[in-house]
Amino acid sequence: MPDIEGYKVTPLRLTADRPLELCPQIFMREHFIRLEDASKPKGRTLFLLNVPPYVSEQSLGRFFRKSVDVLNKVSFAERPGRNESEKWQKYIIPFSSSAVPFKFKVAYVVFQKSTGVQRSLQLSSIDLFNSDGDCVLESGMQLWHSQYEERILDETEAQARIDKYMEAYDKREKKALEAAKNSEADADGWVTVGKQGRNAGFEQKESVVGRLEEKIVRGKKKKELDNFYTFQIRESKMKNIVELRKKFEEDKQKIEALKKTRRFRPF
Repeated sequence: MPDIEGYKVTPLRLTADRPLELCPQIFMREHFIRLEDASKPKGRTLFLLNVPPYVSEQSLGRFFRKSVDVLNKVSFAERPGRNESEKWQKYIIPFSSSAVPFKFKVAYVVFQKSTGVQRSLQLSSIDLFNSDGDCVLESGMQLWHSQYEERILDETEAQARIDKYMEAYDKREKKALEAAKNSEADADGWVTVGKQGRNAGFEQKESVVGRLEEKIVRGKKKKELDNFYTFQIRESKMKNIVELRKKFEEDKQKIEALKKTRRFRPF
């Protein structure tokens, strides 16, 4: 395969009988950036572009370890750039069904020696199949079935997580109960409530209780005053309507009287 803009184009073979021209194309080159990155050392890191979503870190690592040289690690990223491998890991949420997005990605292969990069760039293909010629990766219906099975939560694991959470919850409740029993009451019998925990209380002092009682009284008075004004407004509206109706009847009578007294005067 001819190189493209500094990249070595290498076919990715999943089975031994698949023609190279029908295989996905991987673009490889030595990784280098302006800023040094300890996780991707210069001269020992191979950069792979256009990696299919079903390719795993384990399968790539197994191939390069067997065909090229001893390597340190293989990591994926959503796109090229500094610290993209760390950003990629944010997609994985522990104890949930969330997983890395199923799309094409980039890969970084870190070797223990600089000769590993040069040997990788001389490969004619990346073969991800076993000695029998069968693919070592899951794809198609087999991959969908495995992904579906992984989303089903194991009952034993779920019960263990529930038991662990309830054990911690019981300890917190027991500790809070003991703290409440050990608290001392003042001369009036009030118990000072601590301000720890999610539902923190307030200190039930005499001044605080007095302010609350005053607030309740003011609220009642305001409600009564609002009701009084509402009644006044309603009564005023009713009187206004009665006056308008009375005036309307008087106007009608005046109009009828004018009609009766009207005379025909041609001159």
